[in-house]
Parts: sequence; C-alpha cells; structure tokens
Amino acid sequence: MPKQPLSQASKWKIARFWIRFSLLMLAVIVILGVALGPITCGIKSAQQSSALQTAHAIGLALYSYANDHGGRYPDGKTSTEVFQQLLDQGYVNDPTLFFASYMRVAGKVPPTGKVLKPENVSWDVTGGVDASDPDELPLLFLTGYKVTYAAGAAAVLAAPPPKRTWAQWWDDVPAWEPFMAVFYTNMYAGKVFAAKDGTIPNFIPADFDPKGKTYRQLTP
Repeated sequence: MPKQPLSQASKWKIARFWIRFSLLMLAVIVILGVALGPITCGIKSAQQSSALQTAHAIGLALYSYANDHGGRYPDGKTSTEVFQQLLDQGYVNDPTLFFASYMRVAGKVPPTGKVLKPENVSWDVTGGVDASDPDELPLLFLTGYKVTYAAGAAAVLAAPPPKRTWAQWWDDVPAWEPFMAVFYTNMYAGKVFAAKDGTIPNFIPADFDPKGKTYRQLTP
C-alpha cells in the first residue's frame, strides 16, 4: 500500500515539536553556562590559592635552609637538584609538594618516591641567591616561563602556547595557565598574571639592582 503523504496539519505539528525541542535544548545550554560560570571561577580561585600556599611552604623551606647555611640558599644545575637537597636534609618531607597537579604542563607526573625526577617538578628557582640579595627578587616560581634578571624585565612563555581544544574554547579557558605563583626573597608569596601573548611585564622589579651579581634561572 503506497505511503500516504503527510497533511499540512501534520507537518506543522512535527515542525512545532522540533522548534519546541530546539528551544528547550537552547535554554538548558544557557542555564548550564550560567551555572558553570561561578563553578569554573571557584575552581580557578581554589587552584590559585593552593599554588600560593605551596609557594609559601617551599619558600619557607628554602629560607630555613639558608638560615642553617650561612645565608646561602640551596643551589645546583636544576631546580630538581635544589628540591632534592631540601628532601635529603629534612626541610621537606613530602616530595609531592613540588608537583603542581593544577598546572596543565605536558609530561608532568607526581613522584612515586623520595628521589625526584624533572617530570615530578613544577617549579623553577633562582640560583646564586643569598641573604644579602635585594628584596622582591623572585626566588621561586611556577615553571614554563623564561626569566631575564634585569631591571624591569618581563617573564615570557618558554614555548609557544598550544592551541585551544574545542572543550577549552567552549569553556572560554586558555590552553595554558596565565597564572604564576611567586615567592620572593622578602618572604612574600604573591600571584601575577600573563597577558594573552604570554608576557608577564615587570616580573623583575624596575628598581632591581644586581650589584654585579649573576643570577640563574634553574628549571627542572
């Protein structure tokens, strides 16, 4: 039996169903977007707070080491070596302190023992520092940036920022974290933010005077 064509009324009924369904789905998406906005902001705020607390904890361990070693902060070829000294000498007991799970850095994994590897470390250290150095010198900071120790110098991304995934575009989040937690030689832990091009202006204070000393950025 041949299939009977739909009447105009039936066509309009089907069209109204899909129009209502589409509007319903649009309303759900809008509601979810409004609801997830504060949640996303809350997560970011918690992550930044955790980073600051971690920076302060590691910074205090570095300061304690300096107090016990004539004002000289631990040094080495990498920040991994520096943090290993803190672990070996009992200034830090938990090796996972040096791994920032909230930072989206490829290849980083938490440590499984007391011996640190570069992939376990999410922080950089300024090498060549002692108690006589000027205040507001960044002593410890999240990795992923290139730092030049000159007055008013900016910190820039060490590698080009990756492209955003579709999910990151939908959530309006960057493919990289434009936030950096910093611990300074004046015992202050603060946070700074990068511009869209990955630059953190004036990362080194404009009045910074190295007085002939050479500082080195120690990466993992």
